[in-house]
Amino acid sequence: MEYDQSMELRHLRYFMAVAEGLSFRGAAEKLNLAQPALSAQIKSLEDELGVKLFERTTRSVNLTNAGRVLMEEAKGVLKAASRAEARARNAEHGLVGTLRIGIIAPTANAWLAGVLGQFRAKHPGVQLSFFDLPSIEQLNRLREHELDVGFLRPPIGLPQLDYQVVEQSQQVLALPSTHRLARKKTLEWIDFHDEPMVMMHPNLQHGFYDAFLARCARAGATPRVVQIANDIHTKMWLISAGLGLAPTTATVSEVRRPGLTLRPLPPGLPPVQTVLVWQRTDESPVLAHFRACFPPMTGS
Repeated sequence: MEYDQSMELRHLRYFMAVAEGLSFRGAAEKLNLAQPALSAQIKSLEDELGVKLFERTTRSVNLTNAGRVLMEEAKGVLKAASRAEARARNAEHGLVGTLRIGIIAPTANAWLAGVLGQFRAKHPGVQLSFFDLPSIEQLNRLREHELDVGFLRPPIGLPQLDYQVVEQSQQVLALPSTHRLARKKTLEWIDFHDEPMVMMHPNLQHGFYDAFLARCARAGATPRVVQIANDIHTKMWLISAGLGLAPTTATVSEVRRPGLTLRPLPPGLPPVQTVLVWQRTDESPVLAHFRACFPPMTGS
């Protein structure tokens, strides 16, 4: 059934109040409205539709055939309107919505899973959409408003983005279990001279290896890059296959891989930070609730 666009929800609400109780007096009391005013609103609706909705006598009120049809239609319209109003109020308070989240593979760990689980329990009406993307790609998408928030590695370098440190992880050495350094009691930086390295593609690494290579160079060691990987899982697989070694974050120890050994690196490397990044001007209440799950780290 099609309605004139000028029909207002209040007309349907007035109509339903009368139709459900078949009483103008009872409906007027329920609506806290004077009975003559209610009768005028119903007459206005009938004139607008060009149909008679009620048969009235001094003793009874009954729906016409048109009134019965409108009653069935109005139930759905008012239910949808009520649902829309509730969702709008919930959206205003960040209780419903969608959050597009960028994530790098090393941060997909037990710690983050626990935080996400807590957020979902508190905000079940928020849909979380995840995108496994390297840090540089996340920054590009955040800048273009194609992501709402991202977990990535610093640096950020874009003034329109804001961030906070949410996790720190020590670097460790990943190497084949059969490698000679896997059995050495204490590693030194010079041990990596001329050792084959498996690295992430330069477009993906976001400066991850800079501190490691600088320490090697200071000790007079120059590792050889022999293999490039396009994701962290391939990198770990290539190392376990014996193609080389590489620094990685300690969080990868959560995933056991045959043939792969993790060893502490010599001292001197700063921890690897994970930062939560978002558009500085984004005032979404959903984003605010999500950020509240990650209090800034002390000293970050």
